[in-house]
Amino acid sequence: MLIQSIELQNDGLNIFWNTGSSDLFPWLWIRDHSESEKDLHPDSKQRQINVFSSQLENSVVTAEIEIQSQNVIVTWADKTESRLSFKLLASMARTINPTPQALSKSVYWNSPSEIQIFPQISYTDFMKKNGLKKWLLHIERSGFVLVIDAPATPEATKQLMERMAYVRNSIFGGFSVWDNKLESPDDTAFTSLAIEPHTDGTYVHDAPGLQTLHCIKKDSVGGENQLVDGLAIAEKMRIEYPKYFKILCNINIPGRYIKTDTYLEAKRPLFRLNDQGNIVQVSFNNHDRAPFRIDNESMSEFYEAYKIFYNLANDKSRQFEFMLEPGKVLTFDNWRVLHARASLTGYRQLCGGYHNREDFESRLRLI
Repeated sequence: MLIQSIELQNDGLNIFWNTGSSDLFPWLWIRDHSESEKDLHPDSKQRQINVFSSQLENSVVTAEIEIQSQNVIVTWADKTESRLSFKLLASMARTINPTPQALSKSVYWNSPSEIQIFPQISYTDFMKKNGLKKWLLHIERSGFVLVIDAPATPEATKQLMERMAYVRNSIFGGFSVWDNKLESPDDTAFTSLAIEPHTDGTYVHDAPGLQTLHCIKKDSVGGENQLVDGLAIAEKMRIEYPKYFKILCNINIPGRYIKTDTYLEAKRPLFRLNDQGNIVQVSFNNHDRAPFRIDNESMSEFYEAYKIFYNLANDKSRQFEFMLEPGKVLTFDNWRVLHARASLTGYRQLCGGYHNREDFESRLRLI
């Protein structure tokens, strides 16, 4: 949106957009969000002004549009100026009341046939200048990406992950190498057992944002991998089962991880929404769900809602199935995509790890 004109009012600055709408910004907000060098540090971008200081005079003298610099300039009675860019003001506009939806650039899929642009990139292309951008956009759009023809080594896989950001530490360590022959596995992921669709980290307050997996050695039968778009299920429930969608947005479900020296537990709804009603996180792991109880009527309704999601997540027609094998590196959005695995016989060795959600979002903002 572009600014066409402005109007000073007693309670704020009214901005008229080229869309025909207008937006009133309170004077205190205007001063608090000034981007002039004395108010916002030019390097750190940290706020320098303190609008709660009694020494500030918040009476406005003039306000004008500076076309060349694309700024709105407000002069106060104490002869100081506040400068706010068109870009900032447009990003803060409240003239549009958007319909709740998934992440704006996500294209969610109810079956593999709906994935119009298959999220895949060669290792050679990924390591080129624009490779990371393509990789990030695939994840943003479809929730996952496959890097093919990669060297089947832990070193190359770690290097691939570190192109995005540092590898996150978790209860399982940072970047890790493991196989399905551990004597005392901490998790079913380290066994040959089948694993139902789930997201990782339901037992920590800040679940991993991205997960990367690479099968670097394989001498096994079975073990097919499945991915399910949790956002697509959420939007289906919002439309077709609104009562149960609301229940899964409101009830905090506990997850837990227990071993001899560790007891982790966290709670959050299966669907977490932002202020606009958009789904920002899907969090589901039936095996790690901890005991909890609410009033009997609400508990019964919770089970009905949870069952609907469970059945949709386990519907084979919704699952993208493939085989992890040496040279094929999978990265997926753990706040959106559920992952699963069939049981297997034989041996396989994997490596990989997690990234924080904020690092993924940071990279997206900068491309």
